[in-house]
Amino acid sequence: MNIDFIILHGSPGNGKTTLSRKLHDHFRSPYFEFGWIPEFRSLTPSVQITQRQEEQLAFENLMLVVKNYNRHGFKNIIITDLDDVRMLDIPVVFEGFNYIIFTLYSDEDEVIKQRILGRNNGNSYLDWETSIKTNSLIRGRNILPNEYRILNSKNDVETTFQELLIHLKCHVPLRSNSIGLNRSDFFSYIKD
Repeated sequence: MNIDFIILHGSPGNGKTTLSRKLHDHFRSPYFEFGWIPEFRSLTPSVQITQRQEEQLAFENLMLVVKNYNRHGFKNIIITDLDDVRMLDIPVVFEGFNYIIFTLYSDEDEVIKQRILGRNNGNSYLDWETSIKTNSLIRGRNILPNEYRILNSKNDVETTFQELLIHLKCHVPLRSNSIGLNRSDFFSYIKD
């Protein structure tokens, strides 16, 4: 498989972290969660920066890092935990690259709630109601270029993982970055 970037997306509670780690173990490739980028407001409170500016800076930094890994020959670079609205940027940022987006979703709200409240992966996010709203937005909008929607509320981890591998093996990248979606089709955790 000759994929440059593998993006795992979805609302919290849909298995992004678990499946990202499985892909990382399988490919032995670099793996990045957006939350690993330092937050200046908490590290340096004297810096005057809005949450939106900070998220923009962190997103741009992450894109520079992953593209640098790719420039050095790494493939199957795994990226996860981006803000939902950032998915609009992916076709533009990765234009000319071979990338794939796996958007995990649930068709059962209770599954998301139970996964969030029963987490043991170190993630402290507990807002299951917002996650359900984001999941609903994801289910109702059009597909992005190079995106596969994976129903992950009924499968065990291994079944979903095997489905991802099949898509990776058979993926033929679309070179168009034409999206036809609006920001209102996406959720953002950024409030300012």
